[in-house]
Amino acid sequence: MLYKVLKTNAASCLLFGVLFLIAPVVVANALGNPPVLLLQILGLGLIGNGLLILWAASKPVPNRAAVLFFVFGDAIWVVATLILILTGLWITTALGILLSIAVAIFVGGCGFLQWRLLPS
Repeated sequence: MLYKVLKTNAASCLLFGVLFLIAPVVVANALGNPPVLLLQILGLGLIGNGLLILWAASKPVPNRAAVLFFVFGDAIWVVATLILILTGLWITTALGILLSIAVAIFVGGCGFLQWRLLPS
């Protein structure tokens, strides 16, 4: 089951990474007013993270430290999203808030499941 969660998390990272890279203006307008360059940089980071998660998921036994790294990254995503929404920084539209909360719930769920499914 851990492998399925890792691959789902990787797919999400790759999908949003590509979206942020190829349509940063559309994403920025939907969210509110984040810097387009920041979205593009975040897109590159998400693609790199997605590829790392796929690499970790390809191992017969997932590396505990690697999975915990992804769990920590997911937690940072959730906290950062909440901070941006609560402060009204960059995520300012109703649609942006709704989508950001939905993504944060998904990302948080992936992180939680990765942590819970990680063998001791």
